[in-house]
Amino acid sequence: MSRSIAVSLLKKYLSGDCTVNEIEQVDQWFDSMDAVPEDLIGLSDDQRRLVEDKIFERILLNIETKGQQKIIPIPKKSIRVSTVLWAAASFILVLGAVLIWRYHPELHLQNQTAKLHQSVHIKPGGNRAVLTLGDGSSVVLTEAKIGALADQQNVSVVKTAEGELSYEMHNGSASAKISYNKITTPLGGKYSVVLPDGSKAWLNAKSSLRFPTAFTGAERVVQMTGEVYFEVAKNPKQPFKVQSGETEIKVLGTHFNVMAYGDEAEQKTTLIEGSIHLSSGKFSQLLKPGQQALIDPYGIKVNNNYDLEAVMAWRNDLFIFKDMEIKEIARQLARWYDIQVVFRGTPSKISYTGTISKDVELSELLSMLQFTGLKYELNGHQLTIID
Repeated sequence: MSRSIAVSLLKKYLSGDCTVNEIEQVDQWFDSMDAVPEDLIGLSDDQRRLVEDKIFERILLNIETKGQQKIIPIPKKSIRVSTVLWAAASFILVLGAVLIWRYHPELHLQNQTAKLHQSVHIKPGGNRAVLTLGDGSSVVLTEAKIGALADQQNVSVVKTAEGELSYEMHNGSASAKISYNKITTPLGGKYSVVLPDGSKAWLNAKSSLRFPTAFTGAERVVQMTGEVYFEVAKNPKQPFKVQSGETEIKVLGTHFNVMAYGDEAEQKTTLIEGSIHLSSGKFSQLLKPGQQALIDPYGIKVNNNYDLEAVMAWRNDLFIFKDMEIKEIARQLARWYDIQVVFRGTPSKISYTGTISKDVELSELLSMLQFTGLKYELNGHQLTIID
């Protein structure tokens, strides 16, 4: 076919206003190209980058539809912070170096149904949490001012300038009467807290952590739900215990992540530094650095080949999908954007791999997934994935 195309048609395509026949015409032109022609006058820099990366994307698609699975490095010029316009073009590794798209031959890159719903603006999550004090009163941390929030048994509860929660003891000792506090993050929320012993905990969306205002006994015991990352202050004389349902994790001082959402098939405890001992029902396991424990009703399995970057993605304000099916991606989106996700038909088994900042709006992220063939409808706060 001819290697020329009208700039006006390209602009129409990039804005999502083409007819089906026009889409086919532009896609054929993309398939015939291996670089952006210099004679395309009238495109903005962002539009030219869109065209450039669309051509690259079509090259990937053509490789995959021939039955091959390849890891292809992104050219350095393609690794850049995305604007809204640029982000809609492809699913980019904004902080990484590799992009893999796994296609099936029957997938189509255009999703006209989804385009109708991209005007819905659903903001990403942020620092949102509620603190429940020992007397049962609650403090909405998102709205609370910086400074002291409460005094409990000789301990001050403080919101720092960095926006985290901290416990500061008066006069070097706590009251003999200990009360318990609980910090809870909603869907679309996250928060961090410095515990009374100096240990730090980061809560992911839809999580909770219950702890005493001072650790005075033989052990430091906390209870959690959801997902929490811990950096435990070392104290050999006072072991630190994390309880989550029937699972108990005992440590002296270490860094580890616990993912224990009720809608996940298994609980995952990932050890970053130090050592921990897990027990769940009649099962127990000692973890060493670089190991991950997978816990379900049938026992504890040790995974020595997990992806640390993916485990810690949420702490680094990223989505990292590595060979991940849409059902698992949907659960993450539901927690972070506070939406309901439903499936129309059987969820696809296609695997997705890519990385994107969690600061983007939902419509922007969906636009990226749309170019892999994902079909969806977004009505209000309900996202429907279409088979």
